[in-house]
Amino acid sequence: MKSLRWPRLWLALWFTGMAIGAYLSLRAGILREPVIPHFDKVIHAIGYGVLAVLACGLFASGPARAAALLWLLVFGGLIELAQGAWAVNRQADAGDLLANALGIALAALLFRRGDVLQRIEQRLPG
Repeated sequence: MKSLRWPRLWLALWFTGMAIGAYLSLRAGILREPVIPHFDKVIHAIGYGVLAVLACGLFASGPARAAALLWLLVFGGLIELAQGAWAVNRQADAGDLLANALGIALAALLFRRGDVLQRIEQRLPG
């Protein structure tokens, strides 16, 4: 992990983000049609992008970061499989997995230096 002032906080936020994503993905689905078609794909990309930004900020360049980003992709795939198997009014969707992957890849490219959490910490008092 990188040298951060609050590494446990950032790691807790990363795990909390994954837990919230899992909960929202596996709770009973809404039966009505969305107002904006396929907007859920944008939500997937943003959510997994945020998780990837946290991963890039937490883990130094190299194998640890690659493993964390790969884990996010695997995690998204497992969630999709679980949706298809257990979730009420939900189904597995390859488009969701693709949106997850795009969010992860875009965040990894934009924050490849990974110092975003260090910049946030520098601007916060204490």
